[in-house]
Amino acid sequence: MSNGIIRPDTVHLPQEEPGFSLSDIKQIIYRKWKPALAVTIVAFAGIFASEALKTPKYKSETLILLENSKTQNSTSIAPGGNQGFTGYYNLKDFSTEIYVLRSYSLVSQAAQKLKLRYSNITPGEIISSLSIRQASVNEVPTDVLIVSYTNSDPEKAKAVLEALGETYVDYSLERQRAKASNAILFIDNQLPNAQKELDKTSMAIRDFRRKYSLVDPDTHAEAVTKYKLSLEQESNGLQLDLQRLKNLKIELESRLIKLGQDPETIAASSTLSQDSVYQKLASQLKDIEANYALGKINFHDTYHVMEELKLQQQELRQLLNKRAREILGKSASPEIQQKVLIATNSTTVKSDSRTPTTKNSQPGTSNNSILENLSTQLVETKTQLAVLEKQKKSLANIQKEVDSQFQLLPQLQQDYSQLQREYAVKSEAVDYLLKRQQELEIAEAEANAPWRVLNAPYLPSKPVSPNIQNSLSRALMLSGLLGIATAFLLQKLDQRVRKVEEIKQITRLPILGTIPRVENPMIETVTSNRKSSYSYYYSSFTEGLRALAMNLRYIVTETGRIKSLALTSSTSSEGKTTISYNLGVVLTELGLKVLVVDGDMRKPKIHKIAQIKNERGLSDIIANNESWTDLINTEILENLHVLTAGSNNPNPIALLNSEKMTEMIAEWEEEYDYVLIDTPPIGVMADAKSLATEVDSFLFVTGIERATRKGIINALDILGSSNCHMAGFVANMVDRDFDYYAYSYYDSYYNQQKNAGTTDNGTNMSEGNESQGRLQQIVRQFRRR
Repeated sequence: MSNGIIRPDTVHLPQEEPGFSLSDIKQIIYRKWKPALAVTIVAFAGIFASEALKTPKYKSETLILLENSKTQNSTSIAPGGNQGFTGYYNLKDFSTEIYVLRSYSLVSQAAQKLKLRYSNITPGEIISSLSIRQASVNEVPTDVLIVSYTNSDPEKAKAVLEALGETYVDYSLERQRAKASNAILFIDNQLPNAQKELDKTSMAIRDFRRKYSLVDPDTHAEAVTKYKLSLEQESNGLQLDLQRLKNLKIELESRLIKLGQDPETIAASSTLSQDSVYQKLASQLKDIEANYALGKINFHDTYHVMEELKLQQQELRQLLNKRAREILGKSASPEIQQKVLIATNSTTVKSDSRTPTTKNSQPGTSNNSILENLSTQLVETKTQLAVLEKQKKSLANIQKEVDSQFQLLPQLQQDYSQLQREYAVKSEAVDYLLKRQQELEIAEAEANAPWRVLNAPYLPSKPVSPNIQNSLSRALMLSGLLGIATAFLLQKLDQRVRKVEEIKQITRLPILGTIPRVENPMIETVTSNRKSSYSYYYSSFTEGLRALAMNLRYIVTETGRIKSLALTSSTSSEGKTTISYNLGVVLTELGLKVLVVDGDMRKPKIHKIAQIKNERGLSDIIANNESWTDLINTEILENLHVLTAGSNNPNPIALLNSEKMTEMIAEWEEEYDYVLIDTPPIGVMADAKSLATEVDSFLFVTGIERATRKGIINALDILGSSNCHMAGFVANMVDRDFDYYAYSYYDSYYNQQKNAGTTDNGTNMSEGNESQGRLQQIVRQFRRR
């Protein structure tokens, strides 16, 4: 047969998730409640006894008010201290004050006052029993401290608090005066420096105004902005005038071109005609040219008078040319100037001919008038354009200068504002210091204690320790926690399996059935007329066995369907024998013929469960070579035959490993549908290993809370080394309350049927029996839970 076991050392078991669920906690407490309860009781008694036997102690209290708004405001030296800020105490944090009040120096002063009454009292003794906390109303902290002192002598507790109250009040008065004196000294040291800084800032403001010649940069910025806007408006108007004159110039030049005249030449000639010096020289030139023309009639050109006139004519023309260049300058190109000079010379020559005017000359006179008018307008337009261009250039220079000033304004305003802020802050600081100096001087003269005792200490009449109620609660809580911790520790140290899932992970075998934990794990029967009647008392047990029986019927080995099955376990008390017998009973329900053999010759139990005698059995058959048919008990149930273990034998392994045993198993397989052999625990005894190759398969029974992980692994190692076939495992004693494999549904269903009015054997119950059955059911549920 093939070995169907997966060795546990080669299986990687999944890691359990850390932590505990509520179900796990419930299981742990349920299983370990006895040791946990014992530890809880012992711990409760010890803790409560230690608390109850303590020496009685008395506690007295007094209230100290730390805030006095009058002195508090008078000693505040922070700016704005009188406007919404009432000083340090409004923060409601008295950690520093409490630390000071518990200091050794202050407590020593109080101890000195008590030396006359209690000579052995020490500051350390007072501090160890002294408690100071801040009082609160509706979780809002107040300015009141609760000072309490605990001692075995109630009068001493009151006296200590009285001395502490006097010491605290004296300390607050001394500190108040010291604060005022220190504040005045501080102001005396700071005031000269503050005044010096204020003068320095004032001088900086004067230098700023002198440097930039302004009083207020904001006012200056407003004026510069208005002036800049006016310049922009003036520039826009000037631009419009320039455009208008340019259009007029273009129109005049167009009209002159239509008349066949060069606008530039006409404009230059008109400009020259308006110059008096140029006209005077031109008039002199005309006169000389006229005299020269008249003298030419009477004299030759070589005559000295003619030569002199000719020389004067040349000099005047040179003067005219020079004057024309001076007047026209860069406004006319050299070509235009040359044309103007030629036209002027030709004009002077033509004017010599005193030709009388005819009728044909009238149109020329009209054209000359138009030309003269157009040239005059053109000259005036150009003159205005030149003037406006100069104005535009001058205006642009002014705008540029204004823009540069305008760009400097933001920085000037920022610098001036910074100086003004510094001046305001320093001025306020100086004024405040002067004011506070005067107030502190008055406060120092009127100083009173800011702290005072609200409630005087009282003489306690009842002890505060030990407190029986608190001691009970504390002992109960601590002992309960200790008991739960004990349960968890024992659970952690316990290696027994607790759930079916654990067995599946360890064995890696198929699960064939789960049998719930019940009080009476038996299927009750009656044998009248060899008819069986099955009770459903805790029928979840029966349903578990039926499921096991049905699963066995579908298991097939290499040689075919299983007929002989050996049941074993890792250790004793796992319910192996009970399952062997009851499985046989369930198989007979299916109409099968079953033989149950007690193969545990060391501790036989089948006969006890079947309630038959064990005088002779398996050991006698093998040892005496008897016929097995003579010793089989067939009177228990129909189709259920039982073979007991028989008398004790010193060597059971030899009997199970004998040829006789092999032959009988073969005969049994021929005679019965199923042969169930109950064997000793394989983890304890090696008897079952003798049957490894004789039976068709092994069924491994594991008891919840009975089998250990190590025991299961060891048993599987032994079975694996014997080369046997493993059908699977059965989980026995499964807790129905904590394991989902249990048959809780069937249990509740059949319990309802029982409550409906039937007894275990199917007869009607009377009203008294029904009430008694319900009461028994409640008791059973209570025991389980």
